Amino acid sequence: MSVPVSPLVDALQINLRENHDDNSFTIFLTCVCVRFSVKRALALLLLTLTTTAGCRSAETVFCQLENCSPSISVPETTTETLAKHQMTVGEYVALGLRQNPRVVSAHHQFEAARQRIPQELSLPDPMVNTTTHLSPVQTAAGEQAFALGVSQKFVNAERRATRASIAMESVRVAQADLRKTELEISEKIRNACYRLTHIRNIIAVTRDDLKSLAQIEEIALRLYEVKKTVSQQDVLKVQIEQSKVENQLTALLQKEKSYSARLARLIHVPVSTELRVTQTNSQLGKPFDDQALIDQAIQSRPELAAFLAEMRKHRKQICLANLQNKPDFTVGLSWIATSTSGISPVANGDDAVLLGVGFNLPIRKNRIRAAIAEAKSKSAAATSRYESFKDEIAEEIFDLVAKAESTQTTLKLLREDIIPKSTRTFKLSKDEYSNGKATFIEVLENWRDLLKYRMMESQLQSEFNQTMSSLTRSIGEVNLADKKSPKLIEQAPSRIRKSDK
Repeated sequence: MSVPVSPLVDALQINLRENHDDNSFTIFLTCVCVRFSVKRALALLLLTLTTTAGCRSAETVFCQLENCSPSISVPETTTETLAKHQMTVGEYVALGLRQNPRVVSAHHQFEAARQRIPQELSLPDPMVNTTTHLSPVQTAAGEQAFALGVSQKFVNAERRATRASIAMESVRVAQADLRKTELEISEKIRNACYRLTHIRNIIAVTRDDLKSLAQIEEIALRLYEVKKTVSQQDVLKVQIEQSKVENQLTALLQKEKSYSARLARLIHVPVSTELRVTQTNSQLGKPFDDQALIDQAIQSRPELAAFLAEMRKHRKQICLANLQNKPDFTVGLSWIATSTSGISPVANGDDAVLLGVGFNLPIRKNRIRAAIAEAKSKSAAATSRYESFKDEIAEEIFDLVAKAESTQTTLKLLREDIIPKSTRTFKLSKDEYSNGKATFIEVLENWRDLLKYRMMESQLQSEFNQTMSSLTRSIGEVNLADKKSPKLIEQAPSRIRKSDK
């Protein structure tokens, strides 16, 4: 005979609401419990508590596998209007890391990977089934025409926790990809700033040289018209050189627009935005310690972190394959409605309650052994890629350091020796030409030499800055200067040298 069991129903509802997002299972159990006897309700309580314990045990094992490491928060991406003032290279890098679409996409990929963990920890949804007898079944207790059942599959808790741990390694891979994208974008932004600064320096040098040619033209006109010591050819040659330089200036202005558009694309602002960069030139404070940089790169490069995560992932997949030897259980509870009508003379209308337990038999050992062998091969492959990439990092850093030191030496020679001497030579030849002691060809050659050296200085400085930018990325840092490294300092550049007038 059925008795009220409302206190038990309330306890079940509270328990299930604390452990499940969906209350449909609770509603169903509540409806069934109303007609159960105390003994049957206790059986249902056992099923519910088993379901709850199954959910929590996997999370407990997962925390043990991951050493209860906290989740990694993803910074929100924001869009801001570019300020109409000069910005440093570091400020452009920070702006690009917030707004560049590739970085934003990598953030979303990282967030998507994190959402796999609760999915792997969760139990499958319970199954509810109903059966209606088209021809009622006659039993001694009465006529049975309807049955209602619920079943829950209990995947091995350790297996679910291992899958969640594998998903965590995928999160670490996504985090490494995000960091790699940030390093690549920051390098591209720095290089775009350096190229834009270089082309603007060249434009300034070119305009300054136009002024020098105007002075030479003035001297040639005076010597031709007043003193009659030179021919008109000197005046025409100066004017031809002026036309050539103006043509070069037009091409340089076009390049400036292209470099500005490239920087605008990288920081995700309209290409028509006027971008002004505060000039900062990288310089070596003292010679680099190649091995120290290589060691730092091995600790910081996200690609190596991704390889390590892949290796751990494959090792956990070996454990997961071994766990396939443990069966999964399915527990089911069915209720059959029984009426007092029927052909049985002793029908009492007591409902029938059935409790069933099932499990799979892990007898396909070939599949399990193949999964273990696959995971071992993938782990060995990831280990080889890890070692190969370490060698590539060492080669890259060694090459960049050598290139930076060579470029710095050449720059020092240009600035301290060649350009000052070339400037004095041009000034002397210009003065001697005005006094008739030097030919126009000598003045023109000295002017061309000075122009060449000044442009070479700007080009080498740009190449050196880009080399340092690549070296910064190679050791896994967004900006070396931000870490106040003793091996690299940032200083304002010397003013663009102008020829004496």
